[in-house]
Amino acid sequence: MELLVKAAAAALTAAAIGLLIRRHDPELALLLSACTVVLILLAASGFLKSLKELTDAVKTIAGSSDTLTGPVLKCVGIAIITRLASELCRDASQGAAAAAVELAGTVCALSVAMPLVMGMLKMIGGMV
Repeated sequence: MELLVKAAAAALTAAAIGLLIRRHDPELALLLSACTVVLILLAASGFLKSLKELTDAVKTIAGSSDTLTGPVLKCVGIAIITRLASELCRDASQGAAAAAVELAGTVCALSVAMPLVMGMLKMIGGMV
């Protein structure tokens, strides 16, 4: 909770400063946004250890290897990167680039999830 409050405060402060800077130097405002995103992500990276522990617990309970959790975590990572990159593109008034990033993220997520989908279809096929 504390991290979220700090992240929100940093983001709002950067947004306010960005609004002031944008009139005179839009490139610097975009750089400020990108740096803010990186700093917030670095601060949130401390939670990766607990996420790893949770993933290991799920693997133990489900009795599976990375075949289940790997694609899901990769899709989450792809979604985060896609969202951040597309929003930064929109901040820079590059709507077409944002749409292209979203399309690329969708294609990547689908390709990463395909082995999981195929495994589920095989399992369903074996039940019928």
